[in-house]
Amino acid sequence: MAWLLLYVVIAMREGIIQPKFADKFFRLDFEASPMPVLCLYPIPPPVALEDLRIEVCALEKHPRTVTWKALECLPRVQLKPLLICQIFNWSEVVEWEGIRLGDFLGFLQGETHPEGYYAIYSRDGVYFETLSRDEARDPRVLLAYGLNGSPLPEAHGAPLRLVVPFLQGYKSVKWVAAIRAFRNDPVGIKRLLGQSPTAQLNESWREKYTIVLPPGKAGDPPAFAPTPAPVTGAVSQGMKEAPIALQGTVSSSEGGATVLTDTPEKGQGVLREIIAVLRPGRHLATRQALEAAGVVSYTVHSVLGRSRQRGLKFKSASDPGQKEDVAIKFLPKKLFTIVVEESQVKAAMSAIIKANKTGKGQYGDGKIFVLDTEQAIRVSTDERGASAV
Repeated sequence: MAWLLLYVVIAMREGIIQPKFADKFFRLDFEASPMPVLCLYPIPPPVALEDLRIEVCALEKHPRTVTWKALECLPRVQLKPLLICQIFNWSEVVEWEGIRLGDFLGFLQGETHPEGYYAIYSRDGVYFETLSRDEARDPRVLLAYGLNGSPLPEAHGAPLRLVVPFLQGYKSVKWVAAIRAFRNDPVGIKRLLGQSPTAQLNESWREKYTIVLPPGKAGDPPAFAPTPAPVTGAVSQGMKEAPIALQGTVSSSEGGATVLTDTPEKGQGVLREIIAVLRPGRHLATRQALEAAGVVSYTVHSVLGRSRQRGLKFKSASDPGQKEDVAIKFLPKKLFTIVVEESQVKAAMSAIIKANKTGKGQYGDGKIFVLDTEQAIRVSTDERGASAV
């Protein structure tokens, strides 16, 4: 019955296209006014704008909490941009009232690296998305509290939501709770869930509405391009033929440029890549254990994961009478990526296990994967193999 009701609501709005993961949404209402309501997770309890507190964390500063009253000095703006939901194939033009995200970050000195990022977190406790520094500073990006001349409705993100008109609609995070700076791409939830490889609008949307992207760095990777056909021995007319580098060799073109391959040179140690998906609360202990074991080079990312824990279930705050619990099937994790010589694998794995094992048979302690790595190259010095890592 629930599925049938969802189908009827969707069918009443012309042009809607349902993705395969439409059933993962907590709420879909395409007849809502003035625009559809899409909530991947349950709507959080209401908070008045004057009671709202926002956590802000710059790249090299401690987190701080700011009240809405403290932002009264920032200029208020009204914009009427197009909001596009490419995934479900709809768009709407509404009038937003709010403050520019760039003004907010400048006022609070919420700076990141010139090539860095921001992550914007929702009060629902799960949803978050990301922008590059250049995108966040674009004057079209708002923290909005008004919609079409009225206070922002709860279902549309009250009391405060993000509006990013030049990217897909899911970047416009509702119920904003926190904004944090990152040096490297923190990867938004839609990419983590595999629901969208990039927030960049496709060419047809951009051309139809003459959408201009901000200058500078994009936050998400470009849309996937078709895989080029394999190169054969034939050479197109007008192209200068050059030697073909076979895997496992290094050759030079006529211009003297080196053709790189992925096979280690003789004499180099065998490399292994260790991937560990662990509890976020064991992040610091894992780093200390690795460094005590002599492993000082690694990368750490915040990700979402699901395995034997099967996620979390809780009652809906917006609909207490709901019979079934709401399922959050992905939990926050820390992803460690480590490349070491084969002789270091045992010590690195022992360090990770020692830092994360909580007891026999405890789900959630994490997983470790060991993969072969054919080659490592340091871009700045052209060092190869173990010396590159």
